[in-house]
Amino acid sequence: MNKRAIEAKGDDAKRELFIRDMEKTILKHASKASGRFITTSDDEWSIALIAFNKAIDTYSPDKGDYAGYSKVLIERALIDHHRSQSKHESEVLYSTDMLEGEEYSAVTDALSRESMAEEEKRLVRTGMQDEIEEVNGILIKYGFSFYDVAGCSPKAGKTREECRRVIAYIIEDDEILRSVTDNGKIPITKLAKKIKVSPFLLDRHRKYLVMAVVILNGEYPMLAEYLRDIRKETDS
Repeated sequence: MNKRAIEAKGDDAKRELFIRDMEKTILKHASKASGRFITTSDDEWSIALIAFNKAIDTYSPDKGDYAGYSKVLIERALIDHHRSQSKHESEVLYSTDMLEGEEYSAVTDALSRESMAEEEKRLVRTGMQDEIEEVNGILIKYGFSFYDVAGCSPKAGKTREECRRVIAYIIEDDEILRSVTDNGKIPITKLAKKIKVSPFLLDRHRKYLVMAVVILNGEYPMLAEYLRDIRKETDS
């Protein structure tokens, strides 16, 4: 299994086969961490699958057996999920910490208003969940997940503004956009020269930039709402 995990890291076909072969094991770990029987139709399956993919991406022999390593990541992800769910039952199911700003506060405030009907809140949560799962499926092919982006999102105002400028440019440049959407790669040297932006910024915030391009270039209206400032710039 250790060898298969290492090979899967750099080969999408082997990764897909490895995951398919390990489906029952992933479900077993998910069920144990959740305290109930989990199937591939449950939200916990998606979370466990993301954790298993993260285990592939971060595994090395010095971390011991892959079986034990992936089990720990799956159980940890689901325990965190259940803690978050019980603590924030009225909020969106998935974390969107990487999408900050006034627009984030506006959406979360709206979701928390007691005046909003329960059915409407359920539909909003479900719609957001569907969009996140679809975007996450794309990002996993690029070697990272939707949840990995929180750690590399821009914090400082100037950096956030530079990232907005980069994202807007990528969406308008067909060649660079194709590079991003085809394989999740940003041509750092070429882009840095074209718009005079720091290569360090492009490298450090690559995941955030790729995620934003995927969202704004696709049909994800709820997630795009969090990036409305960038969207306005691309529409101008």
